[in-house]
Amino acid sequence: MKKHRFRNLFLCFTALLVLSACQKYNGKLIQWGNTANTVDTAKLKRNNIPYEIKNDKIYIPEDAVSDATYCCT
Repeated sequence: MKKHRFRNLFLCFTALLVLSACQKYNGKLIQWGNTANTVDTAKLKRNNIPYEIKNDKIYIPEDAVSDATYCCT
């Protein structure tokens, strides 16, 4: 009985770790910063935060804002 409980707990914990490691950003794009010149895109790349440049403005996924704030300030 204890073996099965431990195994089930271990499998749940492993699944939780795998799912959280595979998380990707998928929110709608919002403007980040004033212009592309004021944002250090190298830091965004280094922290695996996707971005797009449109009309000299940087756009990042909405759910990446807190991570971008943490890495780029």
